[in-house]
Amino acid sequence: MFFSNQSSGGLGKVNYKKYDIFCDVIDNYGDAGFSLRLARTLSEKDIEVRLFCNNLETLYTITDRQDLSNQLLKISTWPVCESYQPSDIVIEAFSCRLPDILNKKLRENRSLVIELEYLTAEKFAEDCHGLSSSADGLNSYFFFPGFSNKTGGLIFEQKLLNKKRSLEEHIHQQTKINVSLFSYKNHNITKIINNLLKAKAGVKITVFKGLALDNVNNILNLNLKPGDQHISGNLELKAVAMCNQNEYDEILLSSDLNCVRGEESVVRAMLCGKPFLWHIYPQSEQAHITKLNSLFDRMSEYLPEYQHDIEIIRTFNLEYNGVETKQHLPPLLEFLPKWKQVCDKWSLHLIKLGSLTDNLIKFINFITSKNS
Repeated sequence: MFFSNQSSGGLGKVNYKKYDIFCDVIDNYGDAGFSLRLARTLSEKDIEVRLFCNNLETLYTITDRQDLSNQLLKISTWPVCESYQPSDIVIEAFSCRLPDILNKKLRENRSLVIELEYLTAEKFAEDCHGLSSSADGLNSYFFFPGFSNKTGGLIFEQKLLNKKRSLEEHIHQQTKINVSLFSYKNHNITKIINNLLKAKAGVKITVFKGLALDNVNNILNLNLKPGDQHISGNLELKAVAMCNQNEYDEILLSSDLNCVRGEESVVRAMLCGKPFLWHIYPQSEQAHITKLNSLFDRMSEYLPEYQHDIEIIRTFNLEYNGVETKQHLPPLLEFLPKWKQVCDKWSLHLIKLGSLTDNLIKFINFITSKNS
């Protein structure tokens, strides 16, 4: 069943005001971050949301005080099966599998289950978006985030767009080149640092605690911890702890280049309209490289006037992920202004699709009205 976000009209009345979201944390901040952002934006539509997460330590690392005081958002670990009373709408983030006893409760309640899938630019996402699923005998439907109006789009808030506009003038006044670095284990960061060392202006790299900081410490033979700074020539390193999502958005918006990992952070980088290097989560049989290439195929499809530049951006990203392309690349710093121009246009395209949160509510309204 094809469901177009654009053809379904405005958000209109919200048919159901209570949602449950289940999050099974696999890629730490990505899974938890996406689920938290979805829960928060749903609550902003006056929907009561229960977010069940099986790794609260990770989730609480990226929450802020507003999340914790939000009366419409309740965060807890996965429920004890016997006491769980499901809401009419249940979202399985990244199609996580629930125990049989919970599925039995969903069947008894006749809950509508949304199998919210991983982000991909591959064509099958458009083909499968909105299809019904017979998994576990539930009344369930696939819902795919994505990059066209044949998918659910991406989560964004008006607050992010307002921040983006307000920071643009400040960024033009910066004298240093600002870079954010959040990654898995990746020795290819060496190439990026070597490129940045060629800058005539000063370069400041904000490095996040974890594998990203481990990478930098190993490459430069340092022992930085969150809160430490290191200056060598024109290069300044600032090690920081993981922060909440609002603070991370501000770092992305203030940076000239964002080295990101996983899905949650690359989505925010793209929405910010900033040059990005995406360290994609490694998968067997190089499936992650297919996924990476699909993103740039889609960018070329929607921004054909920038096809040559997108191929350069693709190559930078492939090499960042360990693919030897043997392509001649321009100096990274010289290419940044053109890269920024492409990313600005791509951001505008993504925003025109509407927020995934609104598109999800419209889809649920459509399904429940059709089945009533």
